[in-house]
Amino acid sequence: MKLFFAGLIATAVTVSAVAVPAQAASVASVQAAPVDPVKALKAQLVPGKGVKVTESSGITVDFTVDDQTMQVRVNTRTVGTLAFGKGNVAAADLSVRTSSRPKVTRAPYRVIAEGKNAYVTNAGIANALPSGRSWIQSKTSARENVILDMGVTPADLKFMLSNASEVATGEYEGTATLAEFRHDKSAGEGDVKFHLYFDKRNLLTRSVVDTTILPDGDTTAYDQMIFHSDTKYSGWGAKVKISAPPAGKVISEKRLNAKTRKAVIKAGYPETGPF
Repeated sequence: MKLFFAGLIATAVTVSAVAVPAQAASVASVQAAPVDPVKALKAQLVPGKGVKVTESSGITVDFTVDDQTMQVRVNTRTVGTLAFGKGNVAAADLSVRTSSRPKVTRAPYRVIAEGKNAYVTNAGIANALPSGRSWIQSKTSARENVILDMGVTPADLKFMLSNASEVATGEYEGTATLAEFRHDKSAGEGDVKFHLYFDKRNLLTRSVVDTTILPDGDTTAYDQMIFHSDTKYSGWGAKVKISAPPAGKVISEKRLNAKTRKAVIKAGYPETGPF
């Protein structure tokens, strides 16, 4: 899974996580054929439904400075709910806690993602904002909201199934090159290993994904990047509705003055923004 939001220290590298989807076991009925896992997933991706997620993820960057090998690691724990639209993840309500080595202390925060917007708050942020405001709104300039990439897609599922083999009942393992996994020939050198777990309804209950990225010939910013994510899904099919905070409680990140911006970052707002 998923997720999704930490800036790395002492490097100029910006990284994004890859999200994973669902697979299958057999249906416990001798009278019905097993539901195709892609169809099982599509049946869930409808407005009004959702799923709960818990993700532990880490990014490790090895790099060399003045002939000295150094390492930065960022760990993120994300817990919350995804709300589906027609065939996709339409919104998310997540609690995010980040830690890093070398140690940098960051207070946890809550983020609601909807459309191209992200709304962030915690008690410290709310106290630092002008009276009556408690949420900071940021808008992505990218084509898609990367926070919503924590969800699953039928296309991802189909790809992973075609590159996996069953190692136990309801468990599948697979590998792919980075370019294959991201469906992008320019993604660079690297490989992806994934381990997927499914229930008897052919719905994903857990995904463990490890991605290793190597620099291209012209890159000296890092020696190696390793992404690890362990995402658990529960409550498939639950009724879910996620809405943006009331407009009167929201202030745009662009409207923050220098003093307030410094205060909310100290309170836990992501220094480079939620995206």
